[in-house]
Amino acid sequence: MYRRAVITDEISQDLDLAVAMAADFGLDGIEVRTAWDVRIDRMSPEQLRRVRDVASARGLVVASLASPVFKCAIDDPAEVAEHFEILKRCMDAAHALETRLVRAFTFWRLPDPASRLAEIMDRFAEAGQVMAGSGLTLVIENEHTCNVATSGEIAGFLGSLGDPSVRALWDPCNAYWSGEKDAPGAGYERVRPYISHVHVKDAVPTADGGHSATVLGEGEVGVARQLEALRRDAYEGFVSLETHYRVHAALDDELVKRPGGSAFSAGGEEGTRRCLVAWNAMNLHA
Repeated sequence: MYRRAVITDEISQDLDLAVAMAADFGLDGIEVRTAWDVRIDRMSPEQLRRVRDVASARGLVVASLASPVFKCAIDDPAEVAEHFEILKRCMDAAHALETRLVRAFTFWRLPDPASRLAEIMDRFAEAGQVMAGSGLTLVIENEHTCNVATSGEIAGFLGSLGDPSVRALWDPCNAYWSGEKDAPGAGYERVRPYISHVHVKDAVPTADGGHSATVLGEGEVGVARQLEALRRDAYEGFVSLETHYRVHAALDDELVKRPGGSAFSAGGEEGTRRCLVAWNAMNLHA
């Protein structure tokens, strides 16, 4: 049966508060992106020990590192080089926190991603060399602002890459934001052979043609269907709640694109609590 986690800065930059909420709702782990306004790859050894100790004290493990690796422009050599350094620091952090999953993206979306696919795969081949022998897995999140956004794109990319240390972080809501109408069904079936981690959140369309995050299960993504499919298939990895829902004011586009820090976490405690109540009420994790 799958295990459950939450990305802590969707609750608060106060890690103690976030971990306490996760434990109170019966979750199994946490996923770390930022805490105390420090990004995971910039945390000191002392801060990493504190993350590990705070989680362990409440019986939780670190499910994954929600890193920003390769959320950058592929045509900017300096940015790409910087993100390889971020990857190396995240590898050290993953070992310190005793997790094997490090999240990555596929660079900011280009006008014609397919035309640059070979180049993107070359970068991931380099990343595979950096990670060789580490025992870690790079999990690619499908993200509508990046070059791999839909189930078809991520399945095609990973199938062509053929590297067992690079797997999928499946986010059906991100696929929905990218125009995919059956992410929990046909979309999930496409990407299922590659999945090593899952994010859940929910959304509804807005009058301007965009989307707005909502309480888990109250949107159009089909979260309950996705969770039921994971249970049916005996998926044993983690499913992390990536709330993005704020009760009183929606997150602006830039914060959604580059999440983290106090501005992002503001209002997250109440929004995440409502989502966790809804998740528990679904009773699809037992």
